Amino acid sequence: MAKMPSLSSRIDSLHRRIESIPEASDVKTGLDYCPHKPWPKQQKFIDLPDKEAFFGGAAGGGKSDALLMAALQYVHVPGYSALILRRDYPRLNLPGAIMDRARSWLYKSDARWNGSEKRYKFPSGATIQFGYIDNPNDKFRYASSEFQFIGWDELTEFRLAEDEQNPYQFMYSRLRKTKDMTDVPLRMRSASNPGNIGHQYVRQRFISSEAEQAIKNGSDQEVYRKDGIAFIPSRIRDNPALDAAEYEQGLQHLPPVSRERLLNGDWTIQESSVIRSEWLRHYSMRGEMMVALDATGQSIGEVYSPNCQRFATIDTAGTEEDKAKEKSGKPASWSVCQIWDYWNNSGWLFLRHVWRKRVGWDGLKEGVLSTLKQWQPSVTLIENAHWGVPLSKECSSIPGVQMVSPAGKGKLARSVALQNQLEASRIYLPKASEVLGASAWLPELESEWLAWTGEDGETADQIDTASMAANYVSSSSMVWAGPIY
Repeated sequence: MAKMPSLSSRIDSLHRRIESIPEASDVKTGLDYCPHKPWPKQQKFIDLPDKEAFFGGAAGGGKSDALLMAALQYVHVPGYSALILRRDYPRLNLPGAIMDRARSWLYKSDARWNGSEKRYKFPSGATIQFGYIDNPNDKFRYASSEFQFIGWDELTEFRLAEDEQNPYQFMYSRLRKTKDMTDVPLRMRSASNPGNIGHQYVRQRFISSEAEQAIKNGSDQEVYRKDGIAFIPSRIRDNPALDAAEYEQGLQHLPPVSRERLLNGDWTIQESSVIRSEWLRHYSMRGEMMVALDATGQSIGEVYSPNCQRFATIDTAGTEEDKAKEKSGKPASWSVCQIWDYWNNSGWLFLRHVWRKRVGWDGLKEGVLSTLKQWQPSVTLIENAHWGVPLSKECSSIPGVQMVSPAGKGKLARSVALQNQLEASRIYLPKASEVLGASAWLPELESEWLAWTGEDGETADQIDTASMAANYVSSSSMVWAGPIY
């Protein structure tokens, strides 16, 4: 029989084992890879329990550092996987940009860099990958991946106002984990300044009216929430490492719009867009009664929908020429069908519904015919371009179909009646929270309208179809078809 070790030798062995266990301070967690302790606003962002959160506003507020810190937070957990995205590779690889910043933080650490995959691997097996999504197909490179953290640096740079093509919405399907990762939350995080092509989408998704007013008033509240999504405003003075006074002075040479956005984090100020946000008016529904609202949301009149003339405006788009332009980097072209109710007594136009898709010929036929069947307009206006002629033939059994030639040279010239009607408060959009189905298409329409500057190459399909409606009701040749019954 083997001799049992003495009690004293067993105690000595136990002491040696205890001494071999590292102190808690020696255990490397994710935030130990950061070169400095998170500043209070950054710590607030890192600690948010929300699945989705946005850190945005003034330049210089430490947003990109906070995003990288949040990505690093769980790299000590085996199997953890994070992805950080920029709009394109040149932006991702800029000196001082977030991937370059990660190199400066990690180059002396035990994390190992894979240049071909743009990925860091940590001793735990966790990874942080850097990527980009510029063209619609770029997002599919991540289709078979799963991440517990997805971060978007400079979110407003991305093309976000495109339904199923929206990369931000698509990447939600990549946010997932296995059941054993109980200590790791799923997080979608983003950071950005105001401005750029995604400004309106970001503003509508993250920035509540309460937050906008508080920012204007200089409030110090740290977190706002809109529909369950957290928003932390960024200010220059949130970054103690920055010489705020010198930085603010450096922004003074910028144009007024850019200066207000970067200096004060103002999301409400618009670029030189053709359509002003203060022109937008909305309506709510009470049964079949459309209640027109003023700028403050108060009722200014009611219109019974069956007493209006209902008409449709259609821009077919989607030709081979459009697709070729898209491949060369131009914005995607959409087929659009808008349904309008016009109340002749007041000259009010109510936008009731929008069908908008990027489809081929068969999809166009199906979508338009289905929309017309559902809404039964008395007049249907089809732009005499693209697939307009063959579509009008497909609609030959529908009464009131008319081919319409563009009124004026260029989209800007054709939009004059639309601008005038909007400025005169005669066009009403549904209040998304109170009109069934409007939330599915209204944000995209308002984003396109408010971002449009009239320059060539901008997405303007919903401008064109609305211009068609405004020109129609402004025309002396308009035929009043009588009430809808």
